Amino acid sequence: MKMKNFILFLFACLILHSDYLYAQNAGAGSVDRMHRDVALLASDSLLGREAGTIGEQMASDYISGQMKQIGLLPKGDSLGSFLSPFRMSYPVIFKEAKLMVNDIDFKHIEEFGATDLSSQGNITAPLINIGRGINNSDNSNGDIQEKIRGKIVVIDIAYRQRNAENPEVLSHIISNIKSAVLNGAVGIILHNSSRKPTENLLFGSPFTESLNVPVVYIARLPYNKIAKIKTATCKLSVEIDRSISKPANVVGWIDNKSSKTVVIGAHYDHVGITRSRTGADKTPQIHNGADDNASGTAALLELARWAVNNESLKYNYIFVAFSAEEKGLFGSKAFCSLPWISPSNIVYMLNMDMVGRLGCQGDTMSVLGVASSPAWDGLLDKTAHPGFSLKRINGAPAFSDHAPFLKKGIPVIYFTTGIHPDYHTPKDDTELINFSGMTELIGYLREFIRSAEALPEIPFHKINPLQHTKAYIQTF
Repeated sequence: MKMKNFILFLFACLILHSDYLYAQNAGAGSVDRMHRDVALLASDSLLGREAGTIGEQMASDYISGQMKQIGLLPKGDSLGSFLSPFRMSYPVIFKEAKLMVNDIDFKHIEEFGATDLSSQGNITAPLINIGRGINNSDNSNGDIQEKIRGKIVVIDIAYRQRNAENPEVLSHIISNIKSAVLNGAVGIILHNSSRKPTENLLFGSPFTESLNVPVVYIARLPYNKIAKIKTATCKLSVEIDRSISKPANVVGWIDNKSSKTVVIGAHYDHVGITRSRTGADKTPQIHNGADDNASGTAALLELARWAVNNESLKYNYIFVAFSAEEKGLFGSKAFCSLPWISPSNIVYMLNMDMVGRLGCQGDTMSVLGVASSPAWDGLLDKTAHPGFSLKRINGAPAFSDHAPFLKKGIPVIYFTTGIHPDYHTPKDDTELINFSGMTELIGYLREFIRSAEALPEIPFHKINPLQHTKAYIQTF
């Protein structure tokens, strides 16, 4: 038996044994259920649940099984599946790149760099500037193919839309680049003639599939050196190390046939086997991530157990266990790239990340993203929380899975018990989790969710950068 299959077999036995014990205690309460979920997800056998590894696969299998047992409907990518895989290139290591136009030699990193769309390659070819790309009417025109075939193409990615972070902008840019490649371009040089930071969309997206030609971005001032050149010989080379994996979000839902849907999320991945950020021992160790974020995942499942049997709820509820949060929110980014994730469909997103240490910093639960809707303050006032106090934080910096929803104009509310000394260390284990505190949070969130349905609307309000900065200081 291969080692991978053997590990999966042992984990399956662990789950079966746990389910047997659970069945023996059919009256087990919220504490027992969440203790079981955290203990399994944060066990050494899952090797720290790093995205793209066998440990993450075992965790997603367990969460899928629990969602099915709970009675959620599968909302994965294939019929009957809870899994929604996404392609992740991580890490993308740009080892070296060179760009020379005629005798003008550009400095790698300082003046230009390869984008996440780039493949490896070494090309010398004529240069042609096609402005903002190829019009749809040009795609079927043989003239454009003749014009750019075998050439390195310069494309301006300036976009007139007010919100430069809108996913439609990225889709438009990638469509232009792909059109050039399909019409025979052997390399792409991107620049931005506007002052909107559109180029940021082309970096930091490891789930973006690479094209089969080198694709680089040149900064505004260096581009001025070649802006007026009509014809030139260009030398372009890119060296890349790119490892490909397919992590998966785990998605289940309750379909109440409503026009309004709420997303409840928590990431289930962690950092795997790595060196501790604290302590003298720097040998690689398993980081189990009981609080970060097996606790949030257990809370997610417990809320789903309640919601699936609650006939008073009228909205649809999507429960998402995100992967690759620790790599840069790539699971939630991939989820939010789905076209139906929009303010017209999603009422709000509720995020739980590190909710297992109530009492570590006093009996206080931090609530971030309060400024994302004017409805939140009143709802927080209305919902009783006898077991703990609330620390309201207006901002919600992009350090958890609420962030991609916020960028799409969807109100968010994010609950956490906060950072502690065991954060991202091998000491973040199950025995340190306050399960009674988690039960108090679940009771509170039930009332919060019920009360949110009674609101006439939950309008979105954009959080200003200063509020995000203050939130970061308040949180860390």
